[in-house]
Amino acid sequence: MSESIICGVDGSDDSHAALAVAARLAKRLGARLVLAHVAEPAHISYAAAGSFGGMAPPMLATEEIGWHKEEAERLLAQVAADAGLIDAERRVAVGSPAEGLADLADGEDAELIVVGSRGRGAFKAAFLGSVSSSLLGVSRCPVLIVPPGAAGVR
Repeated sequence: MSESIICGVDGSDDSHAALAVAARLAKRLGARLVLAHVAEPAHISYAAAGSFGGMAPPMLATEEIGWHKEEAERLLAQVAADAGLIDAERRVAVGSPAEGLADLADGEDAELIVVGSRGRGAFKAAFLGSVSSSLLGVSRCPVLIVPPGAAGVR
C-alpha cells in the first residue's frame, strides 16, 4: 500500500480549505489522497437501545446507519467533483468523527490526516472545532489543522 493522506470533509468551507491543502500536499509528495467523511447520526444511540429493551426497534439502527452512509457517499462524490478530484479515493464511516477518522487513517496506513479548523454549526465556529481538537487526542499519525483562509497560501 502506498503512502496516503486522509482528508476529513463535511461540506463546510473549512473542510474545502483543508481539501485544497491536502490535495496539494498529496500531489507534491506523490501520496494517495483519500477523502473521508464520518457521519455522526444523532439518533443511533437511542435506536441501538432497542436491542437492549429500549423503545426503538433494533432494525432502526441498521436502517439509519445505511441512510447516513448513503448520504456521506453522496457528499464525498459532490465534494470530489467540485474540487476536480474525481479520481481521489473515498471512505465513509459512521460513528464519532474524530475516532472514525483516526481509525480510517490506521486502515489506510496514512502518513497524515488533514482537517479544517471548524466544521458546520454556529456554536463550533466560536472555538477550534470539536472534531479537530478531539482528533489530536486520538490520532496515531500527525494531524494538520488548516485554519480559515490557508487554502490560498502557497
